[in-house]
Amino acid sequence: MLIILNKKAFTTVEMILTIVLVIVLMGTITSVSLVYRDKCDYEETITNLTNFKNNLTKTIYSDILTDNNKITSINKVSDNIYILNRETDPITLEVLESDSKYYLVYDDVKYLVPGSDNNLIEYKGIDYLENTNYSSLNINFLSLKTEELFTIHIIVNKK
Repeated sequence: MLIILNKKAFTTVEMILTIVLVIVLMGTITSVSLVYRDKCDYEETITNLTNFKNNLTKTIYSDILTDNNKITSINKVSDNIYILNRETDPITLEVLESDSKYYLVYDDVKYLVPGSDNNLIEYKGIDYLENTNYSSLNINFLSLKTEELFTIHIIVNKK
């Protein structure tokens, strides 16, 4: 028995297969683009956090190394508040949490910690160490995606 197909138009089976193929392709393309968008957002956050860390470290160390008003010591006020003592006026360093975002306040300037506004970064506290030669602070933030720890290091020599 010989089946003769209509050569002038799509059959129902061909139409269904075409629609299924297009849907599968669109779903695959969409899922791949969403994965890359998430990766791009995360990498942008890491870049912003690294820039934030570098810029803040530069600001703090310029205050530490300034000859005419040098930071001489660090005093702990509470778990999130530290006073950096200078020869004239002290500087307050504080980590705040507000509206599920983390802010670092240094010398009365409030900086938003990158990644905290989209829940990619979590504040993990400040490690404070003081001995006879130096005081040090480590301000720790954890990447929730890779479990990588980002730390801002501050070391003040007492001599």
